[in-house]
Amino acid sequence: MKDSLALLSEACAGRRPARPPLFDILQNDAVIEHFSGRPLDGSADWDVMIQATAAALDGTRSLAAPNRIGEQWKDEVGNVHEAIRWTSWVKRHAFSASEQWLSWIPGHIERLDARPRPTAAQQREEQDRQRDLVSRLDGGFYIHCTPSTAINTVLFGYRCGLDVLPLLWADEKELVQRWMRAVMSETLRYIELTAHAETGPVAMIYSDVAYHGKLMFSPSMMREMGFFEDVSAICDACHRRGLTVVFHSDGYIMEILDDLVSCGIDGLNPLEKAAGMDIYELRRRYPGLILVGGVDVSRLMPFGTPHEVRQETRRIIEETGSEGRLLIGSSTEIWDDIPLANYLAFHEEAMKG
Repeated sequence: MKDSLALLSEACAGRRPARPPLFDILQNDAVIEHFSGRPLDGSADWDVMIQATAAALDGTRSLAAPNRIGEQWKDEVGNVHEAIRWTSWVKRHAFSASEQWLSWIPGHIERLDARPRPTAAQQREEQDRQRDLVSRLDGGFYIHCTPSTAINTVLFGYRCGLDVLPLLWADEKELVQRWMRAVMSETLRYIELTAHAETGPVAMIYSDVAYHGKLMFSPSMMREMGFFEDVSAICDACHRRGLTVVFHSDGYIMEILDDLVSCGIDGLNPLEKAAGMDIYELRRRYPGLILVGGVDVSRLMPFGTPHEVRQETRRIIEETGSEGRLLIGSSTEIWDDIPLANYLAFHEEAMKG
């Protein structure tokens, strides 16, 4: 049994553990086969993923076997998705014009408002499911509670998109506001169901709101859309249940980081260097923030040498984790374009403490 939870507890409390907890998402065939001893060949892929994750990591927020390439399905909006190996794309959007969205949204608000809060039995069933997964990870931790802000859900969950949402906001602001409040109510119900500190002490807010170098929306528009109120509500709901809250957004979010800290976030992920996020500046400016990720997988991990990977891993540990509050890992996921030798260099250096 690993000591991952003890390492996590020490790190989050601001005490340097024996080594920083390793936190990541494995989507690299060579890495998975190395740590599991078996290839992903379709015969027992879920078991292989469990075994590799348990052996390589202390924690993860996503654990799934490769998709069946070409498989298609519809989401609740009616968008048709098609699977590729590790993700999926929208093959056909349900709506092509803002008028179609405006016709669909009122009914969706009604459906969301009609959904009940989770029952005690449903909560126990979910906790049992979480307990079973954690036991299979051999002492590792899994982030079961992954609420999304309303903006994130509308943009990427329902696939409304950055080309449509601003038009809806300009034309029917009151309707979109009601829609987002209904979405947030669903998010809070989701937290009630999934937030169990005993089986998953960390929550992660999904909310991609930035590109490389800039935000998707101005801070003033984000305030108008209730974004920061949403983050505060999610933090409050998770904190009441004893969970540490990490905020996840790709891209460059320094312009709103003070606001996010004021909302109550405890940590930040994935610290995307290629987008302009500097883990060393983050540590200097926010000594109390838990930093999750940070090792560049846009340039360093796929194209650097093992020696360069070791050097940067050691620097991150010494300069940002000397007083804990570091869960080290990639700046997104461990994709197939990362050579096994480079991942092993990172892993071996991080395991030294």
